[in-house]
Amino acid sequence: MVPARRPPSHFLPLAAVVLASAFIVYGVVLISRSRQLQHKITKEVHLLDDLSKLGGSLTQVTLTHRMDVGTRQYLWPAELEKVNATIARTGETYAASPGMSELQQALALLMHQADSLHANAMAHQGKWSEQRPNEVVFSFIMQRAQQAIDRTTRRVHEQGLGTHTATLSDRWDEAQLLLLAACLLAIVFAWLVGVSNKLLRESRTRSEQLDTAKRNLEQANKELRETMLSKEEKEVMLKEIHHRVKNNLQIVKSLIRFQMDQVSDPKTTELFNECVNRVSAMALVHEQTYLSKDLANVDVNSYLSHLTRDLCYAYTIDTKLHMDIRINVPTMGVDTLIPLGLIINEIISNSLKYAFKGRREGTIIVHIDGDEQSGLHMRIGDDGVGLPDRSKWDRPNSLGMDLIHTLAGQLDTTVELAAGPGTVYELVSMQERRRKRA
Repeated sequence: MVPARRPPSHFLPLAAVVLASAFIVYGVVLISRSRQLQHKITKEVHLLDDLSKLGGSLTQVTLTHRMDVGTRQYLWPAELEKVNATIARTGETYAASPGMSELQQALALLMHQADSLHANAMAHQGKWSEQRPNEVVFSFIMQRAQQAIDRTTRRVHEQGLGTHTATLSDRWDEAQLLLLAACLLAIVFAWLVGVSNKLLRESRTRSEQLDTAKRNLEQANKELRETMLSKEEKEVMLKEIHHRVKNNLQIVKSLIRFQMDQVSDPKTTELFNECVNRVSAMALVHEQTYLSKDLANVDVNSYLSHLTRDLCYAYTIDTKLHMDIRINVPTMGVDTLIPLGLIINEIISNSLKYAFKGRREGTIIVHIDGDEQSGLHMRIGDDGVGLPDRSKWDRPNSLGMDLIHTLAGQLDTTVELAAGPGTVYELVSMQERRRKRA
């Protein structure tokens, strides 16, 4: 039974909760930013007040200078120290405000110049006409200081208060939109309450239907388990079948060996021995299958190592053999491994019989690459004495070569004699050849 598809309205409550959460988060962020802007505006209003007071301090220090020059009261150092302290405190308090770093540097330089002029005026007593140039320069310096304060005041108004006020106005507009959206959201929630009640009724009905379907499914599964074998039972049965096939092939080998004992002709004995090796190659596949954990894939390395060992044992020769075995295919199915094993059996049997006559050492070569899906590429043979006539390597009248060609066709491969020393057969899948042409 296919479960009913959920209507889109089923997800609306969740969407409403997510939307409400987003509104709340956005509102909190908006309030936080507005408070920050208000704090900045308050701070810059205080800055404007302090700048106004600083301008008054400059006026006071100017008057102090004139009194000192006129009456020799020496009030200038204390008043100058007070002004410098006010400048330093204001610059430190409002360091992040527009123009404050430039103002502090400019005022520090101008106050230093004013202090030098005051010291010069106090050191040279004389007529007013003689002091006039010095006083003109002093007045000019104090005017520049006042102008620096005025410039900073304008920058605070334009870049600070003006910008923050405009931003705060935008935040207010956003707050109005947020309030409107909240009203709409309240309407949506009211509608969702009605939809939720309807969904609850539908959910109860569907729950009852699902309970009925679950009971029916459990009953069906129970009946199915009673009528079908379990996976483990199937694997045990398949392993038992492979084991019996292997035992039957062993009986066939024994019968062939018993028949071998009844003949004395060497050629006939050799033919019987070849049959025994072929049957052994097939029996070994079934043996490796029922010993494998995965019945569909047999370990190729294990199978070939057992096969070459059995062949070397069957053909007792005095040559020291080296095994050049390179298998890049981890596993294969039984349907692929049986013809492959028979091909290797035929080629290595010929190598053991003919390739190493008169030689102390030799190498058996088995290289397999690729896979069953994209195709196999194999090199099987030896580095022995080679064929007497390489132009007739396929020997169509040979049963072994006919068997190799037939089995190669089952594997969808072609057989070629590789160039070089010894006798090495190269089997290439038709898929790989087509890819190379493309």
